[in-house]
Amino acid sequence: MKKIPFIKKQLNVSVLAFVMGLSVTSSAYANHSTYLGADAVYGSTKFKKDYGANIFSKKPAPGLNLFVGHMFNENFGAELGFEVYKKMKRTENQINEGTIVAGFAVPIGMKWESYKTTLVQRHPYFGAIIKTNITDNNSVSLLVGASLSHIKAQYTIFNDGSGVHTVNGDTTRTFSKTKLIPIIRATLEHKFNKQFGVRTILSWKNTSAFKLKSQERPSSATLIKAKDTFNIGIGATYYI
Repeated sequence: MKKIPFIKKQLNVSVLAFVMGLSVTSSAYANHSTYLGADAVYGSTKFKKDYGANIFSKKPAPGLNLFVGHMFNENFGAELGFEVYKKMKRTENQINEGTIVAGFAVPIGMKWESYKTTLVQRHPYFGAIIKTNITDNNSVSLLVGASLSHIKAQYTIFNDGSGVHTVNGDTTRTFSKTKLIPIIRATLEHKFNKQFGVRTILSWKNTSAFKLKSQERPSSATLIKAKDTFNIGIGATYYI
């Protein structure tokens, strides 16, 4: 009978340990956060001198990023997203003879050429996240990952000073490529409560890896080369 108090004591300790274990487990589980949302973004993709810079749009392109992510704990997680941009257009009415446009010079005798261009891009991505809280409701994070980026650019020569294109019609060149490139993104987030937050982002993509040849004349010197892309954005996040 003397063993009963000892057994009760051990039982109480075991129950307490079990409850504490559940508490710790529940706390750890609470840190597992799945989220989704959308960012309004502006991205600036420009081209290198002599390889498209003087005919393609230099304006930042508006876009949308849809994303879903999961935090495995307070500091580490992963995110999957799909970033797409508005088609950007530009008309350049006079590129003088001898000027290098897309890896080639406007022929002497043409006097000048007129160009219409379009640029379309999308950047689906996946990355690992490192996150830290700076206050109870504010955090900063860094995403390092890869984007299966796609760029499609096109130019049309619709006129020139010699009248060749006016007589013979337009000349169109198309450039299209999909490539896996590295990305880095910094995020500042504010949470209003456990479910809703807003965030601002600043991203870099290694789009300078894109060197695109003309689909119509792949063996020619016609070539465009992109610079790295930088974008900023603001978005809303919903935690499930």
